[in-house]
Amino acid sequence: MKPGSAAIAGSDIRLGAEDASSEEEARSQARERALAARLDSATMQEFRRARSSTWRRASNVEAPAWDFRIGWKTSLLLNLLLLGGPLVLAVALPPVMDCRDREARFGFFAGETLQSCSILKIGQRLRRLDDRIKMLVRGSGR
Repeated sequence: MKPGSAAIAGSDIRLGAEDASSEEEARSQARERALAARLDSATMQEFRRARSSTWRRASNVEAPAWDFRIGWKTSLLLNLLLLGGPLVLAVALPPVMDCRDREARFGFFAGETLQSCSILKIGQRLRRLDDRIKMLVRGSGR
């Protein structure tokens, strides 16, 4: 070996070591960037979850797919319509149908109309319903 060649070989070793350390630094920087990107992504996901209305922190129960809220006045009106409507139909429909059938078969007496017949029969039906409820409350009629 020539004396100059050893110096060149030594510098090659040093350059190789510097290249290796720079490669390690580049790898560690790439790892750090990837980790930071993952943390940023996870942080953004947590932020989005915290802002969303369907995510609940303290509960294991899943949120409903949709959330619909109405005021108490609207809810009361809706309940009255949904519960009262069928009740009115159950009380009023049979007498009206009976009066219509009577009109089709025999006709009405002089001065009687479908409306007056229906009002009379619905009134009778409501009185009978009231009497039966009173009997149940009093415990009589058994």
